[in-house]
Amino acid sequence: MRVDMDGLRLPPLIEEALDSTDESTELKSEAPIMSSDLTEKELEGEEKEVKEEKAGDEVLSEEQELEELRAQVLQLLLELEEARDASQKHQESFLELQGLLEDERLASAHQAEAFTHQIQQLQAQLRSVQDELDQIQELKDSELAEAQTELSLVREEVQALREAAEECAAERENDIASLQEELCRVRVELGRVEANAQDYEQEAVTLRAEIAMKSQRREKERKEGDVVLLREECTGLKEECETLKEANSRLMEKLQLLQRTRNSSGSACPSLKEEQEETEGSSVMPDSNCRLVDACIQKNISFEGKPLTPTSWSAGFSEILSLREQLKQAEERAEQVQRQCDGVRIELRELQDLFETSQKERAELELELLRCREELDKLSEENGTQFSTEPSVLSLPFIGLIVIVAVLWCCWSELAS
Repeated sequence: MRVDMDGLRLPPLIEEALDSTDESTELKSEAPIMSSDLTEKELEGEEKEVKEEKAGDEVLSEEQELEELRAQVLQLLLELEEARDASQKHQESFLELQGLLEDERLASAHQAEAFTHQIQQLQAQLRSVQDELDQIQELKDSELAEAQTELSLVREEVQALREAAEECAAERENDIASLQEELCRVRVELGRVEANAQDYEQEAVTLRAEIAMKSQRREKERKEGDVVLLREECTGLKEECETLKEANSRLMEKLQLLQRTRNSSGSACPSLKEEQEETEGSSVMPDSNCRLVDACIQKNISFEGKPLTPTSWSAGFSEILSLREQLKQAEERAEQVQRQCDGVRIELRELQDLFETSQKERAELELELLRCREELDKLSEENGTQFSTEPSVLSLPFIGLIVIVAVLWCCWSELAS
């Protein structure tokens, strides 16, 4: 016997117990019916037998029949008593099994109620989980659609950035080529300027040497001329000194004569005093004449050792001034060329630094472009299998590319300025 409660099936042990109790109850219910049927049949059979025996054996006495009947009745009573005991036992076992069955039914009912409550809770949880799954699926679909749109936008932007990067790379190559050409031109100009500077330096050195040689030669000639003039002047002065000495001796003689005549006449004293003063003045003249001669010697000596005229004197000075002016111009030109060389070297160093920085930036941009291509390849590989639910992760390469473009724009603006 199988019992279903609220669509639930009871355990097989309980079903077997119920089957056994049902069978025992059926047996107990059928036992008195069968016993009554048996007694009636037996009685009928016995009556038939008695009748047959009466018919067949009329010689037996009624006492024997009664004894046999009594014995049969006693036997039947004993059988009936045994059947009643058996039915009583079956009834007791039936009642026990029925009590157990009721207990089992109550326990199964409680268990079924608990099961139904748990099933209801599980169904509610299942519905909530199903709702959450539906919401998650909708969110996933929306995020997947957003990720696909964002991926398409990122691809377009990456394509645009790639084109911009290629254009920037081409412009950078052109700029690098122009810078290299400018660098070569500046190097050639620097070499030319250095060659001119060397020429100017050599010219300045030769001019300095020539000026030094001319000054030395003129100094030597001037000194030689001064010596000759001094010798001539010395001989002239000696001759003049002799003449002066002779004049002085004559004057001394006159003085002595006058002194002798002064004593003789007193009226001639003023004239004698004047003559004495003249002799004293004449004795002072050699010293002043020597000084004047020295001054004239110093004024009238030229670079060739000859007395100078005003034209030759101005020509010598103009030549010296012109040489000095040429030397000064050569030195100024050499300083200007040196400044130009320094400026060109500084510009060359700046261009080299700029070229190195541009090369480094180009290498960094190439590495960043390779990384972005790898990211795009990964995203394209993951497009058919799985998309990330976090849009911020997909936007990281885009942000990096924006930063790179901003840095490139700043660098190009600085280079343009």
